[in-house]
Amino acid sequence: MNTCDSNCSPNNNHSHANRIPTVTSREAQMLFIVAALALMGVLLGAAAHTPLPLFLAAAGVIGAWLLIFFIRERTGHKGS
Repeated sequence: MNTCDSNCSPNNNHSHANRIPTVTSREAQMLFIVAALALMGVLLGAAAHTPLPLFLAAAGVIGAWLLIFFIRERTGHKGS
């Protein structure tokens, strides 16, 4: 990839010609959103193909885990 301006001579060795492109904060946010949406699509697709009793059992386990986590965070768990 040539990043030189149009007035650069072709024989110059520029330090910026081989620079590794960096990811900006906005690009990182967009990548995160795309990855989250893709993961959510995979999980929803998997949930749509599971039997209802298994889905409800898994939802109950996850709900209980989130409830326990919420209670521990609100009460301020001791020991760590």
